[in-house]
Amino acid sequence: MASARLDNRLLGQFHAALDWWLDELRDLLRQALLFRRMQPVRLEVTADDEPLPTGDAADRIGRGRRNVSLQLDDNRFLYRKIKLPRAAGKNIERVIGYEFNKYFPMQAADALFACRVVPAGADSSSVEVEIWAVSRRQIDLYLALIRRNLGIEVLTLYLGDSSGKTRITHDLERERRRQADPAAPRHGRLLNLLLIALALALLGYPVLRMDAYLAAQRDEVARLEKRAQPVIEVREKIIALDQRFRDLVERKTAYPARADVWSYVTRVVDEQATLQRLTIGANRVHLTGTTPSVEQLLRKLESEARIGEVKISGQIKPTKDDRFEVLNLNLELRE
Repeated sequence: MASARLDNRLLGQFHAALDWWLDELRDLLRQALLFRRMQPVRLEVTADDEPLPTGDAADRIGRGRRNVSLQLDDNRFLYRKIKLPRAAGKNIERVIGYEFNKYFPMQAADALFACRVVPAGADSSSVEVEIWAVSRRQIDLYLALIRRNLGIEVLTLYLGDSSGKTRITHDLERERRRQADPAAPRHGRLLNLLLIALALALLGYPVLRMDAYLAAQRDEVARLEKRAQPVIEVREKIIALDQRFRDLVERKTAYPARADVWSYVTRVVDEQATLQRLTIGANRVHLTGTTPSVEQLLRKLESEARIGEVKISGQIKPTKDDRFEVLNLNLELRE
């Protein structure tokens, strides 16, 4: 009885592995052979919010499984241009997916998005990234209308703007296979290796190279997951220091006669606070920014011989992430 159960289990794993491998071969053949039906069907969203073929091409597009190029209004796309450290550029979509809701009012699972790294100089420490995103719920509605009204089951969807330029590409066929059996690629590792050997012998296809590539991608993903959080923290610190430097330069330029006050106050504050604004009057200085502890900074300022009275404006409040306190101080300088 136990032997029969083991045989049935092995047979089930073999079938799962065979189905996965045949799906991979079909996908490769679809990409390699230039069939006419693989050319994208061009559709446009009308004023009635319905995807239809342009012109008189409705009778010529054909039914069945097709690629579709869907043109949307520009206001359907959400767009952001951000800066990230150069180290994050190796797997930019995964890094952006971790903090997607910082850039758009939705989670990454509720959207389709694409990224493009803007070319920059080799000596640049950061990269500019353009992000386009659309609501997945809206696209699902369009896909349902395409299936019902045109009889098309979409394989790959190309989303373009009003200029006709494709902004987002989404492989629906691959997504459907993952949803049908998310664990299929992992079923029967030994049987998969056997299928690879058979495919090499019968078809001459370099499957071993493909398997090595997939393993390298998994290792890269694991490495980026470990490095993602430190990269984000370094980026935030760089942005804060850069903003502080710019603000201080602006203050120095605006008040050249009080450059000694500017230099003295920033030297006293040092790394105990990140200044967002420094306003210098006749004998008064107004500081705003963030600090780990307003109380500790207050004691340090009061101990300085050149600083007289120190007043706190308003209430002491924490920042949104509760890591710092909001700084708002008025200093009176002694002559």
